[in-house]
Amino acid sequence: MAEFDMSGVPGEELSSISGEERLGNLMQLIEAQRGEGWESRLHDILDSFEDFLTLRPEPPQAWKDTYAASGKQFDYYQIVLPKDFEDPYEDDLGNIRRLRGEFEREPSTMALEHELISRNYFVYENGHAEAIPAPRPMLMLESQDRDDDQEEQEGDITWDCCISIFADGSYVAYNLENDDEEVLGEDFKSVFKKYIGTLSKMQLVIPVEGRDYGILRSDA
Repeated sequence: MAEFDMSGVPGEELSSISGEERLGNLMQLIEAQRGEGWESRLHDILDSFEDFLTLRPEPPQAWKDTYAASGKQFDYYQIVLPKDFEDPYEDDLGNIRRLRGEFEREPSTMALEHELISRNYFVYENGHAEAIPAPRPMLMLESQDRDDDQEEQEGDITWDCCISIFADGSYVAYNLENDDEEVLGEDFKSVFKKYIGTLSKMQLVIPVEGRDYGILRSDA
Protein backbone atom coordinates (compact mmCIF):
# COMPACT_ATOMS: atom_id res chain seq x y z
CA MET A 1 0.00 0.00 0.00
CA ALA A 2 1.35 3.40 -0.93
CA GLU A 3 2.51 5.59 1.94
CA PHE A 4 1.46 9.21 2.12
CA ASP A 5 3.87 12.01 2.77
CA MET A 6 3.32 12.95 6.41
CA SER A 7 6.15 15.50 6.57
CA GLY A 8 3.70 18.32 6.14
CA VAL A 9 1.43 17.26 8.98
CA PRO A 10 1.87 19.75 11.83
CA GLY A 11 2.79 18.58 15.29
CA GLU A 12 1.60 19.44 18.76
CA GLU A 13 3.09 22.94 18.57
CA LEU A 14 -0.08 23.88 16.71
CA SER A 15 -1.70 24.35 20.09
CA SER A 16 -0.28 27.88 20.09
CA ILE A 17 -2.40 28.81 17.03
CA SER A 18 -6.06 29.69 17.39
CA GLY A 19 -8.38 26.71 16.97
CA GLU A 20 -10.17 27.64 13.76
CA GLU A 21 -7.00 28.89 12.05
CA ARG A 22 -5.15 25.72 13.00
CA LEU A 23 -7.98 23.53 11.76
CA GLY A 24 -8.27 25.46 8.51
CA ASN A 25 -4.56 24.90 7.82
CA LEU A 26 -4.93 21.18 8.44
CA MET A 27 -7.96 20.90 6.19
CA GLN A 28 -6.07 22.62 3.37
CA LEU A 29 -3.26 20.11 3.78
CA ILE A 30 -5.62 17.15 3.54
CA GLU A 31 -7.40 18.62 0.53
CA ALA A 32 -4.04 19.10 -1.21
CA GLN A 33 -3.18 15.40 -0.82
CA ARG A 34 -6.54 14.01 -1.90
CA GLY A 35 -6.35 11.91 -5.00
CA GLU A 36 -2.83 10.61 -4.38
CA GLY A 37 -2.31 6.93 -5.01
CA TRP A 38 -3.86 4.42 -2.64
CA GLU A 39 -4.42 0.72 -3.21
CA SER A 40 -7.66 -0.58 -1.73
CA ARG A 41 -7.51 -3.92 0.11
CA LEU A 42 -11.25 -4.18 0.70
CA HIS A 43 -11.74 -7.50 -1.04
CA ASP A 44 -8.70 -9.01 0.71
CA ILE A 45 -10.14 -7.87 4.05
CA LEU A 46 -13.55 -9.35 3.30
CA ASP A 47 -11.95 -12.58 2.02
CA SER A 48 -10.13 -12.96 5.34
CA PHE A 49 -13.36 -12.42 7.28
CA GLU A 50 -15.29 -14.93 5.20
CA ASP A 51 -12.53 -17.54 5.58
CA PHE A 52 -12.47 -16.97 9.34
CA LEU A 53 -16.22 -17.50 9.67
CA THR A 54 -16.42 -20.52 7.37
CA LEU A 55 -13.21 -22.34 8.34
CA ARG A 56 -13.60 -21.56 12.08
CA PRO A 57 -9.94 -21.87 13.07
CA GLU A 58 -9.10 -22.85 16.62
CA PRO A 59 -8.77 -19.90 19.03
CA PRO A 60 -5.34 -19.35 20.62
CA GLN A 61 -4.80 -21.18 23.91
CA ALA A 62 -4.30 -17.88 25.72
CA TRP A 63 -7.78 -16.79 24.62
CA LYS A 64 -9.30 -20.06 25.81
CA ASP A 65 -7.56 -19.78 29.19
CA THR A 66 -8.71 -16.18 29.66
CA TYR A 67 -12.37 -16.90 29.03
CA ALA A 68 -12.33 -20.20 30.90
CA ALA A 69 -11.02 -18.38 33.97
CA SER A 70 -13.64 -15.64 33.65
CA GLY A 71 -16.53 -18.07 33.46
CA LYS A 72 -18.11 -15.97 30.70
CA GLN A 73 -19.60 -17.26 27.47
CA PHE A 74 -18.25 -15.57 24.34
CA ASP A 75 -18.63 -16.42 20.66
CA TYR A 76 -15.16 -16.27 19.15
CA TYR A 77 -16.46 -16.53 15.60
CA GLN A 78 -17.93 -13.11 14.95
CA ILE A 79 -16.99 -10.12 12.83
CA VAL A 80 -17.91 -6.56 13.78
CA LEU A 81 -18.91 -4.25 10.93
CA PRO A 82 -19.73 -0.53 11.01
CA LYS A 83 -23.40 -0.19 11.91
CA ASP A 84 -24.26 1.23 8.46
CA PHE A 85 -23.47 -2.22 7.05
CA GLU A 86 -25.15 -4.36 9.69
CA ASP A 87 -28.56 -5.81 8.91
CA PRO A 88 -30.00 -7.38 12.09
CA TYR A 89 -31.82 -9.96 9.97
CA GLU A 90 -28.58 -11.20 8.41
CA ASP A 91 -25.78 -13.20 10.00
CA ASP A 92 -22.19 -11.99 9.81
CA LEU A 93 -21.49 -13.81 6.56
CA GLY A 94 -24.59 -12.34 4.95
CA ASN A 95 -23.64 -8.82 6.00
CA ILE A 96 -20.09 -9.25 4.70
CA ARG A 97 -21.39 -10.43 1.33
CA ARG A 98 -23.85 -7.56 1.20
CA LEU A 99 -21.03 -5.09 1.95
CA ARG A 100 -18.93 -6.65 -0.79
CA GLY A 101 -21.80 -6.22 -3.22
CA GLU A 102 -22.23 -2.54 -2.32
CA PHE A 103 -18.63 -1.82 -3.32
CA GLU A 104 -18.51 -4.04 -6.38
CA ARG A 105 -18.71 -0.99 -8.64
CA GLU A 106 -18.10 1.81 -6.13
CA PRO A 107 -14.64 2.70 -4.78
CA SER A 108 -13.92 1.84 -1.17
CA THR A 109 -12.62 4.41 1.32
CA MET A 110 -9.66 4.45 3.66
CA ALA A 111 -11.94 5.14 6.61
CA LEU A 112 -14.08 2.08 5.89
CA GLU A 113 -11.08 -0.22 5.53
CA HIS A 114 -9.49 1.23 8.66
CA GLU A 115 -12.67 0.51 10.63
CA LEU A 116 -12.98 -3.03 9.30
CA ILE A 117 -9.41 -3.85 10.29
CA SER A 118 -9.38 -2.04 13.64
CA ARG A 119 -12.61 -3.71 14.81
CA ASN A 120 -11.41 -7.20 13.85
CA TYR A 121 -7.62 -7.13 14.00
CA PHE A 122 -7.67 -10.21 16.24
CA VAL A 123 -8.23 -12.23 13.04
CA TYR A 124 -4.75 -11.19 11.90
CA GLU A 125 -3.04 -10.96 15.28
CA ASN A 126 -4.11 -14.52 16.14
CA GLY A 127 -2.69 -15.82 12.87
CA HIS A 128 -5.94 -16.68 11.08
CA ALA A 129 -5.03 -14.58 8.01
CA GLU A 130 -2.08 -12.68 6.61
CA ALA A 131 -1.98 -9.28 8.29
CA ILE A 132 -3.34 -6.32 6.31
CA PRO A 133 -2.15 -2.85 7.34
CA ALA A 134 -4.77 -0.33 8.41
CA PRO A 135 -4.62 2.99 6.50
CA ARG A 136 -2.94 5.86 8.33
CA PRO A 137 -5.12 8.82 9.35
CA MET A 138 -3.90 12.16 8.08
CA LEU A 139 -5.50 13.91 11.04
CA MET A 140 -6.78 12.69 14.41
CA LEU A 141 -8.60 14.97 16.84
CA GLU A 142 -10.10 14.18 20.23
CA SER A 143 -11.74 16.04 23.08
CA GLN A 144 -9.30 17.37 25.65
CA ASP A 145 -8.92 15.83 29.09
CA ARG A 146 -10.42 17.97 31.84
CA ASP A 147 -9.47 18.21 35.50
CA ASP A 148 -12.27 17.48 37.95
CA ASP A 149 -12.02 20.98 39.40
CA GLN A 150 -11.59 22.76 36.05
CA GLU A 151 -14.09 25.56 35.61
CA GLU A 152 -16.32 25.12 32.59
CA GLN A 153 -16.16 27.91 30.00
CA GLU A 154 -18.85 28.72 27.46
CA GLY A 155 -18.42 26.54 24.38
CA ASP A 156 -16.23 23.97 26.15
CA ILE A 157 -16.50 20.34 25.06
CA THR A 158 -17.42 18.44 28.21
CA TRP A 159 -17.96 15.03 26.59
CA ASP A 160 -15.71 12.48 24.90
CA CYS A 161 -15.58 12.75 21.11
CA CYS A 162 -13.08 12.17 18.32
CA ILE A 163 -12.58 12.16 14.56
CA SER A 164 -10.04 10.60 12.19
CA ILE A 165 -9.66 11.98 8.67
CA PHE A 166 -7.82 10.11 5.91
CA ALA A 167 -5.89 11.20 2.84
CA ASP A 168 -8.74 10.30 0.46
CA GLY A 169 -11.03 12.69 2.35
CA SER A 170 -13.01 9.97 4.14
CA TYR A 171 -13.48 10.08 7.90
CA VAL A 172 -14.87 8.34 10.96
CA ALA A 173 -16.27 10.47 13.78
CA TYR A 174 -17.69 9.56 17.17
CA ASN A 175 -20.04 11.49 19.43
CA LEU A 176 -19.53 14.95 17.91
CA GLU A 177 -23.07 15.90 18.97
CA ASN A 178 -22.84 14.18 22.36
CA ASP A 179 -25.28 11.53 21.14
CA ASP A 180 -23.04 8.41 21.10
CA GLU A 181 -23.42 8.26 17.32
CA GLU A 182 -20.60 7.07 15.09
CA VAL A 183 -20.48 8.43 11.54
CA LEU A 184 -18.50 6.95 8.66
CA GLY A 185 -18.28 9.43 5.80
CA GLU A 186 -16.68 9.92 2.39
CA ASP A 187 -15.97 13.68 2.41
CA PHE A 188 -14.61 15.49 5.45
CA LYS A 189 -15.63 18.90 4.10
CA SER A 190 -19.25 18.38 5.12
CA VAL A 191 -18.35 17.59 8.72
CA PHE A 192 -15.77 20.40 8.77
CA LYS A 193 -18.40 23.00 7.89
CA LYS A 194 -21.01 21.64 10.28
CA TYR A 195 -18.79 21.10 13.33
CA ILE A 196 -16.10 23.77 12.97
CA GLY A 197 -16.85 25.08 16.47
CA THR A 198 -16.47 21.65 18.08
CA LEU A 199 -13.47 20.55 16.01
CA SER A 200 -11.55 23.75 16.71
CA LYS A 201 -11.63 23.00 20.46
CA MET A 202 -10.33 19.46 20.12
CA GLN A 203 -6.70 18.46 20.55
CA LEU A 204 -4.40 16.99 17.92
CA VAL A 205 -3.42 13.34 18.34
CA ILE A 206 -0.30 11.99 16.65
CA PRO A 207 -1.07 8.59 15.04
CA VAL A 208 0.92 5.71 16.52
CA GLU A 209 1.94 2.77 14.35
CA GLY A 210 0.45 -0.49 15.59
CA ARG A 211 -2.31 1.29 17.49
CA ASP A 212 -3.75 3.71 14.92
CA TYR A 213 -2.42 2.42 11.61
CA GLY A 214 -0.27 -0.28 10.03
CA ILE A 215 -0.29 -3.82 11.41
CA LEU A 216 -2.46 -3.35 14.50
CA ARG A 217 -1.48 -5.07 17.76
CA SER A 218 -3.17 -5.42 21.13
CA ASP A 219 0.06 -4.47 22.93
CA ALA A 220 0.64 -1.21 20.97
